[in-house]
Amino acid sequence: MADVEFRENRAGVAEMMRSPAMLAAMEHLGNIVQIDAEQIAAVDTGAYAFGTNHDPGVTGGGFKVDAQVRGGVASVIVSNDVRSAPSTNWPQGYPYGIAQEFGNEHVEARHTLGRALDALSTHI
Repeated sequence: MADVEFRENRAGVAEMMRSPAMLAAMEHLGNIVQIDAEQIAAVDTGAYAFGTNHDPGVTGGGFKVDAQVRGGVASVIVSNDVRSAPSTNWPQGYPYGIAQEFGNEHVEARHTLGRALDALSTHI
């Protein structure tokens, strides 16, 4: 049997990394993370998990999936931008989603997106 040598075709790999199929795969994985995050998110008003706001002035919320080609590579960002009503201390509204994820002096860190991303390994 003849020796076989693999030679990477960098242009082919680059094309594959930005292909519609790769973009669809990244979006699919982002949707799985979104579903897991919604299932484990703290739900008091629903603003953080689903973007349903019961408190006046609350904006954003719910987990969003943004799949696109960035820098020539298909990628996905799963985010949550819920903010409280604007106040004197927080003219743009308090970034409640960040507090939920990382914690602060008032909110215990719940690592919702981090745990949902970790759980992704059980789906693939």
